[in-house]
This record gives sequence, structure tokens and C-alpha cells, in this order.
Amino acid sequence: MKILILTAKFGYGHTSAAYSIKEKILLENSDYNVEVIDFIEYLFPKTSKIIYGIFNFLVNKCCTLYNFLNKIASKNSKAPLKSFIVRKIDKLLNDNNVDMCISVFPICSQYISAYKTLKKSKIILNTCITDIDVCKEWVSNETNLYFVASEKTKGNLINMGISKEKIIVSGIPVKRKFNCKKDLKTKKNILIMGGGLGLIPTIDDFLNALDSNKSFTINVIVGNNQKLYAKISKKYKNINVIGFTDEVYKYMKEASLIVTKAGGVTMFEAIEEETPLFIIKPFLKQEMGNALFIENNNIGKVVWDKNNSLTSDILRLIENKEQRLEMINNMKKIKMDLENTSYASLKKERVL
Repeated sequence: MKILILTAKFGYGHTSAAYSIKEKILLENSDYNVEVIDFIEYLFPKTSKIIYGIFNFLVNKCCTLYNFLNKIASKNSKAPLKSFIVRKIDKLLNDNNVDMCISVFPICSQYISAYKTLKKSKIILNTCITDIDVCKEWVSNETNLYFVASEKTKGNLINMGISKEKIIVSGIPVKRKFNCKKDLKTKKNILIMGGGLGLIPTIDDFLNALDSNKSFTINVIVGNNQKLYAKISKKYKNINVIGFTDEVYKYMKEASLIVTKAGGVTMFEAIEEETPLFIIKPFLKQEMGNALFIENNNIGKVVWDKNNSLTSDILRLIENKEQRLEMINNMKKIKMDLENTSYASLKKERVL
């Protein structure tokens, strides 16, 4: 079987999820041919860097405008299917003898769905939703199955008219290396992450205080944010700063608390590693639903007010072993609930 996993580099989470899906499929079916494609780069090779550059600028500098544009886009779930896009999709699918497409980004689902309608194609299209909240962008007429993070996500899709038989609650896929099973991390090790773009709001407010506290080990992963890397490296002597890395799991294994943004993939990586989360004021629309999931399931603390004393809140949580143990146990429960249904459902539907 030939499977294409379609993603886009709007943040690192979608690409990470795509490779995690590939890993899971090949684990069960080593004879399958599975390829991950940056769909935006494939469709728009000459302008993809500009497209991604504009996205990075909006997220970093104009998050209010980004949220506004995201809200508008979520109300219009139809992708414009120009003739040249039809030809490119045709070539991609036919040249590779593709049996199944798995989409981990909304526009990928929209384009393949529109193509299926136009060409009356029977190719299988499955969509993996990488956040808790779901908007209409994710929904397309020709999607065969939706793989979602939670029962809440499933309920949202049902309210949009999707049959429950087409929805599988499987969690957000993460790599096998995120596989910790332990009761409580006793070390005072704080991991600070900002996702692939290195977005950590108000970071200076608490790094100054943490840098002077010698009882903690502090690791900061800033992703591709080279400016932030240089700044932290120069300013803070007791903080270990890491750029883009494929070994996030190593730092999560050692951490007793993760201070981060509310990305869907990061959240489920933390759940797999059973490491409580500390979320600093979610500011991107899609991350607010993730933050509520963290709060409602008590697997971390969410600071909604940026005026909070972040340092004292972080220190209180890392010192409170009982509270962290409760969060760890809640993470274990989430994993247990998903463990059997995820693989069984994937095998049943011939995704694995």
C-alpha cells in the first residue's frame, strides 16, 4: 500500500505529527510505502518560503491579526481548486500510485477532498486533527475518517454534522521515543519550550529569577528562533539553551515541569512522558482550546493573566509534589483511555 501523509510547516507540530504517523504505520506494516509531503511546498514551490515567512511574521509580531484571519478562514472551509492545482494533485497521486492520503493540516484535506469530488476519485482520505478544538476548516465532504485528540473534539465534529462512525478518538500522534512510565520526578528540573518557532511570551520576567536560583536545572528549547538563542546564551549563565532539536524527548524525560505554549503535539508529548505542564497565557486561537483541555483534565496549570507572578507560580508548582503527582496520575489515565482504542481502530480501518 502506498500512503502519502500531507502536512504544512505552519508551526512544527503538524510536521512532527506527520512523521509520528509514518512511524506508527511502518511499525505495524514494514512493507507499506509511506511518504511525508510538504503540500504547500509541493503546490507552490516558488512562493512557499514567502507563505511560511508571512505566517511566522504574523504569529511572532501580529498574533491579534493572525487570530482574526484564522477566524475568517475557519468560516470558509472551501479550498479554491484552480486548474493548475488539479493537475499537480493528479500528477502527485498518479505518479506515486497512491492508495491513501492522510492529512494533518486543514488545507490539505480541503484540496484533496475537492479533487476527489471533481475527479470522482475513490482514493482514501483520512484527516488527523492536531488540536483539541476543531473549526470548519478541518471538515471536508470527501474525508473518509477523522482521527481526533479527545471526546470533546469528537463531539464538536458531530455537532458539525459528521457521522460518529467516521470519527476515531486516538489522541494526537507522537513519536515512540516519548514513552515514559513513572510515578514522580523528584529532581527540580524545569524545561522551557516555545515550539518550533521559539515563541515564549514574557520569558524575561521569570528567566531572571530562575537564573539566580541554583537549586534548579533549567533547560530552554527555543527551536529555530536564533535571536532568542543568542540572547539567552549571552544573558543567563546558569541556563542551558538549546536550538532546534529532534531529541526533545530526552529533555522531557529529565524534566519535572514543562513551561511551554499550548501546542497540541507538545501537550501529548508531555502526556506520554507524564510531565506536568505550565502554560503561559495562550495567545493563538487554536491553542486556547488545548489550554482548556489541560486545565479541565488537571494535567498542568494555565496562567491566563500575563500580569501574574509567573516565577512564584512556577516555583509553587514544582515544590508541590502532591499536586504534580495528581497531574501525573491524570496523564496516566488519559494514556490508558487512549491506548487500546487508538491502535485497534487504526488496524480495523487499515491505516495500520
